[in-house]
Amino acid sequence: MTRALAVATALSLALLSHAPTAQAADPVHFWDLQPRSLRLLVSSPQVMVTRTKAGWDAYCRCPVVLAPSEIPEVMKKAIVAVEDKRYFEHGGVDVISLLSVLKGGLSRGGSTIPMQLLKNLVFHDLRASDVITRLERKGAEVWYAGLFDEAVGKEELLAAYLNQIEFGGRDIVGLYRASRHYFRKEPRDLTLYEAALLAGMVQAPARLNPIREQTRERAHERALLVLKLMSEQGLISDKERRQAERAGIRPGLLPEFKIQPQAFTEWVVETWGDKYVQPGETVRFFVTLNPRIQNMAEQQLSRLVKDGAVPPAYDAGAVMMAPNGRVQAMVGSINWAQRQFNNAVKARVQTGSTAKLPLLIAACEAGKLPESRILDQPVTGNWPSNGALGYRGWTTLKEAMAASRNAAAVRLAREIGADTLADVSRRIGIDPGPTDDPSFILGSYSSNVMTMTAAYASVANGGYQVTPSGVLAVVDGRGQVRADFLTTMRKRVIPEECVEPTQEVLREVVQNGTGRAARLRDWTTYGKTGTSTGNTDAWFIGWSEQRVLGIWMGRRHGETGPALAGAGAPAAYFGRVANAVNEWIDQQQKREEQRLASARTKRPAEPGKMADWFSELRPSVALPKGPSAHDPVPGGKRT
Repeated sequence: MTRALAVATALSLALLSHAPTAQAADPVHFWDLQPRSLRLLVSSPQVMVTRTKAGWDAYCRCPVVLAPSEIPEVMKKAIVAVEDKRYFEHGGVDVISLLSVLKGGLSRGGSTIPMQLLKNLVFHDLRASDVITRLERKGAEVWYAGLFDEAVGKEELLAAYLNQIEFGGRDIVGLYRASRHYFRKEPRDLTLYEAALLAGMVQAPARLNPIREQTRERAHERALLVLKLMSEQGLISDKERRQAERAGIRPGLLPEFKIQPQAFTEWVVETWGDKYVQPGETVRFFVTLNPRIQNMAEQQLSRLVKDGAVPPAYDAGAVMMAPNGRVQAMVGSINWAQRQFNNAVKARVQTGSTAKLPLLIAACEAGKLPESRILDQPVTGNWPSNGALGYRGWTTLKEAMAASRNAAAVRLAREIGADTLADVSRRIGIDPGPTDDPSFILGSYSSNVMTMTAAYASVANGGYQVTPSGVLAVVDGRGQVRADFLTTMRKRVIPEECVEPTQEVLREVVQNGTGRAARLRDWTTYGKTGTSTGNTDAWFIGWSEQRVLGIWMGRRHGETGPALAGAGAPAAYFGRVANAVNEWIDQQQKREEQRLASARTKRPAEPGKMADWFSELRPSVALPKGPSAHDPVPGGKRT
């Protein structure tokens, strides 16, 4: 009794230490964010950044995020059975399990799935094993688990938990990567026994590894326990338990899921590290990277290289972003292990005809339409050259841009004026450098993939300014939000009446112009090719289904090799990646729509009879009102 009273007293003090107090400027914490923001963050990868005396140590916790509909029921049942059997009954804190802590001490655990997810995602500064730190963490978990559970929702929170569990090291985060690593199969193909093995691992992944010889027997014993618990809790029948034990493991043939997020991680550290991480700290950056899209981008590039479409002398850089500038994938080089230079951000190269985008916008602002007539003839002698195209004379603006007629572009640029073109360029985020001669729209200046992709995203999103971002929120190891970028500001940089005409021309480039290799059978595509003098740099930038992808392929310094044009490998690469991503997104949306439709047809569960201890605890300490939904978040915007 004395021991229980001591633990209860310590736990109460830990709880009270986390009670909000009325201050002039209360800090905003992870659990203070709006529900839609929390749902986004719990399903996001994180870049863990430590600032050391020698510099930076950073890595990406990169789980493949599964929607609730993608997680098999056997896995949900197994994890609930072994980790939180009253998960669907409590409101974040299981009173019965918590009472066991009071009886048996902190070693008894008592953590629910919401509490564990908070610990995994937020409290990395409270991982020490001393009693005071453990009490502080437990108090924080108990205090905020109810808010967390209510804000995220049961199905979404369970999915987030399975997505964010570490199943053995930095590279095996989440159910998807664990399923591919241990059983070489997709999670949807897991057997009941395999689900039990994975659920059993959560307690101690290294000690319960099912494929290491030294730990295999222990892992199987744990799996049998999980199956027994599932049967006792009525989640499976005794017959299903026996069948699962007999079936055992049935490994698949899929390779382990791997990505190279180093370029993205480096960009996050170099862009935001100094501002938000103090020496000696580890801070968690919730990021916009989508590991599945990253994997598709890497795989399709590897196949192009293997097929010989990208000559050995060339390297590449690519960025895929949402229309608001959130970066979903970044390819820094063809092989990061061999060349650790981020071409997507650091390589400043000539932009070729992708630089004609400001000309399209300025032409519209000057009153020209896609069908307006412009002259395609050299200005002096045989300059500008159209190459093998020759000169067409009078043609339409749309045809001239689709065929990439340089002579027509320069004549139009001179008519509009260099200052006007430079103004439009800077408005959409491109610095063209000195602009005495309007022929800079042929791409004689240097830029990078990130900048050019963001400029095209401003056309894709309806004419709004795009600032590339890789970070959703910055959270320290005690849950305080140092910055959030969850709300993007909208500033119009392209007149509304000029968005559709510009898009029409870029659609023509893909349908009938130089970008035909980027065409997709089932989705509309927009974009522009670009090739610099001497074929040193080849580009394609475009979008499909509101996902903007910018690609550069260029000859490495000092290398010689065959010519490469934007109409070739870059456009083909866009087509391959966009097609793969669009197909996956469509399949995912259909599955989730089916899950939601099924959930709507089910009768709502009856409320539990047990009083929610947590809901009773909070009013009992007469807390003042916490931060309002309109309070600002330090360093960012509240959502």
